[in-house]
Amino acid sequence: MCLDVHWTTLGDHPSLHDSCYEAPLLPNRGGGCPIQPTVGEREEGQSRFPHPLLPLGEEISVVPNRSLDAKLSPVILGVHSGSQCLSCGTGQEPTLKLEPVNIMELYHSAEKSKKFTFYRRDTGLTSSFESAAYPGWFLCTVPEADQPLQITQLPKDTSWDNPIIDFYFQQCD
Repeated sequence: MCLDVHWTTLGDHPSLHDSCYEAPLLPNRGGGCPIQPTVGEREEGQSRFPHPLLPLGEEISVVPNRSLDAKLSPVILGVHSGSQCLSCGTGQEPTLKLEPVNIMELYHSAEKSKKFTFYRRDTGLTSSFESAAYPGWFLCTVPEADQPLQITQLPKDTSWDNPIIDFYFQQCD
């Protein structure tokens, strides 16, 4: 199964957006790099995020995690034809990053797949993704434009200006 995503353009760079179409999934330059803004000063007129996580037309590969309760919709998310997967790491708190691991290896290997697994919850046209390894931590963006994909714990009294955890995805054929 693959998911096609809603795209808009930010400057000259395509980007994948959250349900408010404000926060893109940006940036990452390869295996093991955190999905966070680039560090340092930017030159006048240059984007802080010169390289989107996903180029225009890139599909997100999704496979179920068969070792976890199927009723919770556990999924593993991969990019670049499934050669890199989104991970929450193994520290005391989650650290969101892409790791160079084949999505099908994770599909067949229950013992090392939990840090790559998210529980997908569909609500209407949007989906949220909770970390299987860190319950209560969700993939998110923030209301400000040009911010990268992050992971957050939601406070009990969320309001509109809290992190956005709902994403638009569309299954492709």
